[in-house]
Amino acid sequence: MKNILVTLFLLASIIVIALLVLQPIKQKKHTQQEMTNISKAFEEKFSQAQKDRAQQTAKPTMRQHLEKESPANQNPKAIIGVIYKQPKATWFIKAKDTKQKIDTISASFKNYFIDQLKFDDNHQPIFSHIPDSMKTSNKSSMRVATYLIGDVEISVSQLAGNQDVFANVQRWMKQIGLDENASIQLDISDDKKTIIVKMPK
Repeated sequence: MKNILVTLFLLASIIVIALLVLQPIKQKKHTQQEMTNISKAFEEKFSQAQKDRAQQTAKPTMRQHLEKESPANQNPKAIIGVIYKQPKATWFIKAKDTKQKIDTISASFKNYFIDQLKFDDNHQPIFSHIPDSMKTSNKSSMRVATYLIGDVEISVSQLAGNQDVFANVQRWMKQIGLDENASIQLDISDDKKTIIVKMPK
């Protein structure tokens, strides 16, 4: 009798356990307000994740930081030059260096290469007024002459006539990292035959 009771108890326990295991789990039903709150919370979290991603993208890299702090950016480049359009040739005289140095030599540059510079009957520039101590050896085969004002090089180059002057000016801008829309100084005289350039303005 005792064994039968134990067996029945065990069977009853198995049946109860089976019912508990096999019984479908009742899902909690959320109210409309709860669903709205869940949706809003998700949207806020997604929006914040997007903002964090955007900030991470916009954050300068170590390389950009170093470039920003580099001496090249602390000493921006500049150019002063003059272009002479002669009948058979176009003459380019320019100095490229740091803006501080270009500002320092600007008056001397204008004196030697604009105010006092003349052309002979063959439309060749006359440099006899420039002291011999300012002349130095050419570093490029493209140059006719190279002069020094202090330690700033002045290059003199000759190209064929009918040059696209403004294409050359844009090329100069690129040499010192200026955008094509950057502000520069252009003084044009002698019926567009003399163009004085200073960049940036």
